[in-house]
Amino acid sequence: MKLFVLAAIIAAVSSDRFSSQSQSTGGQTYPSPWQVGKQYRYEVTSRTLAHLQEGPSSGSAFKAQFTIRVKSPGRLQAKLENPQHGNFNEQLPDPRELPVDLKYQPTPNIDKVFEIEIDGGRIVSLDFPTSVPVPQENLIKGLISALQLDTSAHRVIHDSQNNYDREQQQGLFRKMETDVTGDCETLYTVSPVASEWRRELPKFANEQDPVEVTKSTNYGHCHHRVAYHFGVPVGAEWTGTAHKTQEQQLIGRATYSRILTGKEGPIYKAETTSTVHVHPHLYGKQKAEVYSHVHMELISVDQDSGAEWPRAGAMRPAQSILYSLSTKQMTKHYESSSSSSSSESHEFNFPEQHEHPHQSNQRSRRSYMRSKLVTVHKVLKKRNSESSSGSSSSSADSSSTYINDDIPDIDEPAYAALYMSPQPHADKKQNAMNAQKILQDIAQQLQNPNNMPKSDFLSKFNILVRLIASMSTEQLSQTSRSIETAKTSNNIIKSDMWMIFRDGVTQAGTLPAFKQIQSWIENKKIQEEEAAQVVVALPRTLRYPTKQIMTQFFNFARSPAVKDQMFLNSSALMAATKLINLGQVNNYTAHSYYPTHMYGRLTHKHDAFVLEEILPTLAADLKATVEYKDSTKAQVYIQAIGNLGHREILKVFAPYLEGKVEISTYLRTHIVKNLKTLAKLRDRHVRAVLFSILRNTAEPYPVRVAAIQSIFISHPTGEMMQAMAEMTHNDPSVEVRAVLKSAILSAAELQHPRNFYLSRTAQAARYLVTNEEFGYQHSFKFIDDSYDEDNDIGTFVISHIGSEDSLLPKDFKIVTNSKGGAWERNTIEASFSSAERFLDYLRDSVFAPHPKFDRAHKYSAEKIAKLLNIKNDEEEPLEASFYVDFMNNQRLFSFSESDLQQLSQYISEYMKKVESGAEKHYTKVYNQDQVSIMFPVASGMPFIFKYKEPAVIHFQSKLKGKFSFPSKDNKYYEANMIKDVQFTYAINIDGNVGFMDTLSNQYSSVGVVNKLQFNIPFKFGIEIKSGLIKFRVEPLHPDQDQTLVHYSVWPYSASQKKDSLVAISQDPATKIVERRSKVFSVDSKYGQSTHAVIYAQGYTYSSDWRNFGAKFTSRDYFTNLASLLTQEDIALTHFNLKHLCKQSQSKALTITAYYDEYYNQQNSGILTDATDRNDLSPNSETRRAEMVKLVSAGINKARVRVVDLSASFEGSQDQNYVLTGTWGDSPVDSKVQGMLFAGTKSATQGNQQINAVFATTKPEIHSLSFSKPLQSDLRAPFGMHFKYGQSGEIRVSGSFDRTKKYTTELENHPLAKQCSQQTTLNNFYQDSCHKAIVMAHAPDHVEFSVSFQDMSPQYRNFSYHTYRLYEYLGYWYTEANPLKLTQNGKMDFKIDFSYFDRTYTVDIASPSGEARMRDMPIATMAPGALSFYQPLKAYELVANYFTGHQYQPYCSIDGTRIHTFSNRSYEYPLSRSWHVVMQDESTQRGNWHELAILSRRQQRDQQEIYISYKSESGQDLEIEIQPASGDSAYQVKVTTNTKKITDDDLTMYWDDVKEQPFLQYHTHKDGVLVINIEDDRIRAIYDGQRFVVFTQDYRNSTRGICGRMSGEQRDDYLTPEGLVDKPELYAAAYSLNEENSDPKTQELKALATQQAYYPEYKYTSILRSDPTWQEESQSCGEDQWQSETVYKSRSYDKHKGACEVRQQVQFYENHGDICITTSRVPSCQSHCRAGDYKIQHVQVTCKSKLDHDFRMYKEQIKKGQNPEVSGIPSVKQFKVPVTCQP
Repeated sequence: MKLFVLAAIIAAVSSDRFSSQSQSTGGQTYPSPWQVGKQYRYEVTSRTLAHLQEGPSSGSAFKAQFTIRVKSPGRLQAKLENPQHGNFNEQLPDPRELPVDLKYQPTPNIDKVFEIEIDGGRIVSLDFPTSVPVPQENLIKGLISALQLDTSAHRVIHDSQNNYDREQQQGLFRKMETDVTGDCETLYTVSPVASEWRRELPKFANEQDPVEVTKSTNYGHCHHRVAYHFGVPVGAEWTGTAHKTQEQQLIGRATYSRILTGKEGPIYKAETTSTVHVHPHLYGKQKAEVYSHVHMELISVDQDSGAEWPRAGAMRPAQSILYSLSTKQMTKHYESSSSSSSSESHEFNFPEQHEHPHQSNQRSRRSYMRSKLVTVHKVLKKRNSESSSGSSSSSADSSSTYINDDIPDIDEPAYAALYMSPQPHADKKQNAMNAQKILQDIAQQLQNPNNMPKSDFLSKFNILVRLIASMSTEQLSQTSRSIETAKTSNNIIKSDMWMIFRDGVTQAGTLPAFKQIQSWIENKKIQEEEAAQVVVALPRTLRYPTKQIMTQFFNFARSPAVKDQMFLNSSALMAATKLINLGQVNNYTAHSYYPTHMYGRLTHKHDAFVLEEILPTLAADLKATVEYKDSTKAQVYIQAIGNLGHREILKVFAPYLEGKVEISTYLRTHIVKNLKTLAKLRDRHVRAVLFSILRNTAEPYPVRVAAIQSIFISHPTGEMMQAMAEMTHNDPSVEVRAVLKSAILSAAELQHPRNFYLSRTAQAARYLVTNEEFGYQHSFKFIDDSYDEDNDIGTFVISHIGSEDSLLPKDFKIVTNSKGGAWERNTIEASFSSAERFLDYLRDSVFAPHPKFDRAHKYSAEKIAKLLNIKNDEEEPLEASFYVDFMNNQRLFSFSESDLQQLSQYISEYMKKVESGAEKHYTKVYNQDQVSIMFPVASGMPFIFKYKEPAVIHFQSKLKGKFSFPSKDNKYYEANMIKDVQFTYAINIDGNVGFMDTLSNQYSSVGVVNKLQFNIPFKFGIEIKSGLIKFRVEPLHPDQDQTLVHYSVWPYSASQKKDSLVAISQDPATKIVERRSKVFSVDSKYGQSTHAVIYAQGYTYSSDWRNFGAKFTSRDYFTNLASLLTQEDIALTHFNLKHLCKQSQSKALTITAYYDEYYNQQNSGILTDATDRNDLSPNSETRRAEMVKLVSAGINKARVRVVDLSASFEGSQDQNYVLTGTWGDSPVDSKVQGMLFAGTKSATQGNQQINAVFATTKPEIHSLSFSKPLQSDLRAPFGMHFKYGQSGEIRVSGSFDRTKKYTTELENHPLAKQCSQQTTLNNFYQDSCHKAIVMAHAPDHVEFSVSFQDMSPQYRNFSYHTYRLYEYLGYWYTEANPLKLTQNGKMDFKIDFSYFDRTYTVDIASPSGEARMRDMPIATMAPGALSFYQPLKAYELVANYFTGHQYQPYCSIDGTRIHTFSNRSYEYPLSRSWHVVMQDESTQRGNWHELAILSRRQQRDQQEIYISYKSESGQDLEIEIQPASGDSAYQVKVTTNTKKITDDDLTMYWDDVKEQPFLQYHTHKDGVLVINIEDDRIRAIYDGQRFVVFTQDYRNSTRGICGRMSGEQRDDYLTPEGLVDKPELYAAAYSLNEENSDPKTQELKALATQQAYYPEYKYTSILRSDPTWQEESQSCGEDQWQSETVYKSRSYDKHKGACEVRQQVQFYENHGDICITTSRVPSCQSHCRAGDYKIQHVQVTCKSKLDHDFRMYKEQIKKGQNPEVSGIPSVKQFKVPVTCQP
């Protein structure tokens, strides 16, 4: 009886729901196209297909007859009759049409009677029999959507352009309308139809003219959409049209409907077409298309007097025609349909646009004097600039709370993530079995890399991931237990099975997978490094970061099971905080990266768990580690807090940045760098903080440079950019000036729309930037985004922070951000407190010298330090870190000094392990990027786009070696290692576009797969000895051919069964897209002569290969490399590079490199023509000795360098290639000679060799004078002789000259004029003179003749071929005269350099004619490269050009001026007091040398020098130098513990420990004494009056009048007592009160002590204002009317009384807070009104709505009470009454 009553109630309710429907809206009745008592029969066809721009189409078709019976108003019965369905995958003449011979099959479970509820022409709901599956329901919804015709005003969007005339049946209006694809804005047009409509509707030609109605859907404005997405790149628009500059159109989607209907009905014809366009690889011109078309045409309209069709059993209601994923009914929550268009679309802003100053200013101008009013207890939505730091956001419609499916439970897989089609919510028993089968298959394939591309290893891995993703917790746990046994197996295949499964679980991204990983770590199945690599991938793979998961992950990262494991502890913490940023803090990624359209936002936007739980915990951890001075952990916590990217991290970091908590400069720099995540959100607060830091010149420069590098991420305002441009002129720090210039100039070149504002502001400031040139060692930031409209390769950023103690940077960072990357991807960063000290520490850990010096020096460095009270700088703790974000692994390896000690121990232990043999097996499979987007199309089937970049790294090795460290018995490091390596790296770029045919469960798709694989299967051996390195390589499998490189591109069309376990490429139904003709092909073998055969084979149909050089046009190498892996013209491509081991007779290759130097060589004779060598064997000591003797012939005290390279191919017939070169010169001889030998020794091809000799004579050098070299000719004759074959030879004779023209140009150059002015003041070696002297020794004319004998014909026209090459390149003006010939066998060359024009001209005269190439560009550093100037070498001059003279800096003690190492020049004439030129005392680690150089002038034109030097090898010397008197030589007195080996024109002392000269000195021809200590460690030139010292050591450690050598001129004001401002005080401060010192100098020294002040850092306040100024700014600020919300006060007093102003405490609620005023505010009672208003600034205090006290205060206020509150106040504006009136 109960069941009967319940059934009756349900029937009554159901019938009432239908019968009560009125076909009217707002009192107006609208006709329905369906008339009661009529039966309508339609012919229905539907097709959905996918296709590329060429090739086959893959799809399905459906047809049936559709009958509609109208039994009562608003209620229809409908039925599909004879439904049929077919699939196809074939080439079609028109890719959108169907095959003519398509075979249809009956479609079950869809021909049931169902009911439709309508309101006019609008579909309200449907009732389906429960026997109709949900996929068939969605198909029916797609058909019904095509018939929906609603011209009523229901949900019309208010817009002045809307119009509709019901009488005329014409109009155009926008409204919100629901169909199967979503509830979105729809544009209706109603218009008459052309007279030819009868041809289209022949059956109804006699009816009255129909009306044409068209509908177009705007998917950018929806109240609800049914969609699933994951991993969508930043700025990629797929829901609508990309309008903003920060957006790129990822997917183009459109739905268009056309309906022909009678004025009173019926609908004669209805067509709906959906198109989706997307490039399979995200961006590009050649889009794939998914096309869906529904066609319904009326066959007949008949009277229907028959009985209703009986229901087919129980019915299931569908409340809308939206696409469904289950039978469960969800509830819509969207705003009123009558709201305006501006209020219907709640748009999130992109991070790139968030709070941008340009937009803020525009809004401000529009809203000037227009305050927003709200009553005190209501929330007013603020401008974006007032939102939280994370409110960067997403595309439209995110406010919708409509949920399509429930978020998966912690134990459930993600059903919707697979195909966005209804799934049975139960485990498939075969999942585990199938997973194990695939695991076994691909683990076996991994052992044979040659077949991996063909067997499609990576595609099968993603099938495995799909299977794992479909498992519940229980099933996954069972599967894991069955595979975990393979983890410890010695079997390689089983071990690979475990590692592949482990990575498959990591990539699955489901909640059961996350739970399984936790279980592995807790049960120690994976530990330390292995566990770390798993955990760090989770932020990019976890698809459902709910609050529960994020807090669970964070707590897990801090649990003992994790914190006690090396590598895992830091990695887990960073992974957890990164996930929290992506899933909660960053509103943009929280919406766009995760499937919010399917499940709604996964965490509440205003949930305070980050502020209440996560951040306080991390802040406390950081505070504790700082108190314990644990730098290693502090770096990790700083990075983790920075990862959160919440604005509140500024408060956490403030005490450390402000100096209230003392930390090292390194950690402060680390904090500033880790503000980048917040800066990416364009947060204006962090932008203000960064700008304040970079503007604070009292901050340490590393902190300021880090702020500059981060502020460009936040997109600084135009005013900030202009201020920074001005700073490039006047900032005291060269590092700051350098990085600002490079950042502004590179930002101005950016082209990507996402960088539009940054580029524009930089372009406006670029012309304000200084022209000062900075060295490459200085801080810089370079940004490049190679972009065009259809191809977005990515962004490349390189930056570093310069060092004061090294040319190596303190911080070096490279970032590549791919088109699919949401975060910085492939980031490598190395950071040091001091790179120099770090390297010294590692070096000394292996070899720590402890020299002992028994002899006391007259003025040692130690003694000088005591005399002048020089104290070594207090060194900050040695700290370092390496940050890597690669393979989706974000890793931070931080070090302190104690960690480095452990590191050296670890290295030593590993070396011991290697000596007994070490094996390594590593496999890592991961998805570098993945994007999934799914949504329904017109047919009711889900469109599916999936992009993945699966990659694998497989590494197997065996290493055994022996190491010998320097000792008493052996002074050299030696090593001998043998390593077997099998290394494989493969990556697929796999894009797939299609749809799921839910009727046949067939997945129809098209796509493109790019495959790249590298395979290195070799055995390596390396031997290191003194001066010798020997490298041996041989195939690991000599009996197998090996594919070393594979590259292919496969466009295809496919049709696969759902959940197929077969890779698409291996499915027989898959069809490859091919073209008729190949663009390029290769089939060649190389290396036959060496018997090591390399085979290149392949082809391509892509037109990209017609101009391969076009791929190398970018400014950076990364972009050029990335372009090789992408195709603009997608076409079948296949290339292999193979090593044919079976055909190669050579089974091993040995490469030997030998280098040595010989000093003081004395050999009589002269260098003769080249002759053949008798010894052709590799690494021949005999040949080297012979060549050393020959090349040093005739050179006085020659120094000879020898390089010997050889390559030996070993096999049945050995093949040897040898290259030996020697070079001889001498500091006391002008001759320079060289020899070259190149030979081959082959058993099959015989012996061949080429010999060459070279000789030149250096011109006269004037080291300290600019005028003298100009007074004499600069000429350097040279000659070369080549001998090859039996009688072939080439002779070259010519000279380098300086022309009179160039001499005149030099004399008139501004540089020369500056030098002349300095010379008149007796200053010969200041900056301008140094540069001028170098240029004066540079030749500008080279002329030589080449004569040849028995030259092969192909070389005789060398000049002509060279000329044609230049002409082809087209860079320069070229001329040719084929009539002007030289004699056979001779060529003449003339090269003229114009250094000031930066061009050169080449004239070539040959037997083929004369050619001239004019005005070819030449590098600016050419004079240095060609200059003969000494004592600097050519490469040092070039390096100095690129480093601002800091590679080999110099200091000159000139006549009246001193030029410091850091390029500061100041006036100071030396007195008779000894002055410290340089002083550097040895430290405990890293610097074991001691140096002291003193200088004084006993007379005005005579300078005396004293040098004290002690080396790390235990050698020491003292040198006392006095100027020459009359014709006598310089008086040089040397006291040393080394042995003198020569003592005439070149004096040399020998270091027996290092086996090299310890001291050399000689007097040059120009009368300059040249000193060389420890083989160029210190060089000096001296002419009796002036002294110049060159050295690149002692950076930032030396003290004296030559400065600190830090590269910063501002450092050259620091004396032992502090900073002084006057140059005479600075120099006098380094004078000694010894040996008859000058009284005046001592007076200046005493004055310097009095005036000195110590440098002091003053740290930056972080967003701190005093209360008075803050209040004044609020009340007096110009933007007070527009800057914030204005609240309206009210009185809560319930007792009516006289209308007068009452004082009442006010409250309002804002998001998750309750805010209460700290004082009473004027207000009027509710029965009164205000006579006038004013704006009053009031302090308020806010706390969470969960706060018990504030909830109580709110209730008291509502009762009229006035509670007192306390807390941190902020100032808000209230609109208060001046008077109250009745």
